[in-house]
Amino acid sequence: MVKLVLLLTFGFRKRFEKVGRWLKESYWSSLFLNLPVESERYITAYVERKIDQREFWNYFTLLTGFAEPFINSLKLRFQPILESLKDISLSEREIHCYSDLNSYIEEKKIQEKILLLQFRLRTTSRLNLKEWKDTLIEEIEVSEDSWQRAAHRILSETEEMSQNIILCGGHLNSIKSHLRKPNNKIEFILLDEYWKSPLDILRTIIWKHGRENIDEKKIELYLKLQKRYLNLVLTSKDIDEAHETWTNMAKAS
Repeated sequence: MVKLVLLLTFGFRKRFEKVGRWLKESYWSSLFLNLPVESERYITAYVERKIDQREFWNYFTLLTGFAEPFINSLKLRFQPILESLKDISLSEREIHCYSDLNSYIEEKKIQEKILLLQFRLRTTSRLNLKEWKDTLIEEIEVSEDSWQRAAHRILSETEEMSQNIILCGGHLNSIKSHLRKPNNKIEFILLDEYWKSPLDILRTIIWKHGRENIDEKKIELYLKLQKRYLNLVLTSKDIDEAHETWTNMAKAS
């Protein structure tokens, strides 16, 4: 029996710090990160203290070609994970990356398009529903294709009677379907409650219902809520606190 534990990584720095603490306190055989396979040896070098933080992220920038804002966003989430791994003995553990480089870059290009759409929405209030719908559908299709390859890579690296931790976000039913095999046991762990942003809720709705079955009025509603969310988050000095403020507002409404 191969045990696959999907450790859900939603949110920002504070939640990733909690994930890092969980990794230090828990038993696992292999850890799978949503980063390009080509970055594995540099992650190992970093956690073994052979290179420093600047060298690691410089390499990652050269590998992916990402602009500084994307690198900073990744740092916000992954640096707490990398720091926690430095304090863990890896003598009987392995760290893997499961993303295909081309797919990883393609996914980030689509996320960049979504960022530009959000910028336009916030600054001009222009809302092209067809462009939004097409872009979110494209994101789902690329993610599906990427997860199919990632699942094959993950399953090829696991062994019988092993405890494997997979850090992931996204649509869970889709991820689970790609990893499901007769001899696999799949579990989900969410370390604490997480209230999605309006855009993430919209992603989930489109994922479940598809292009043709989603009401455009509903898309418009969630995008207008996303504009309010962005106004709160982007004017705050602490993105985690801003998200918690939004969560409390959403629960109270």
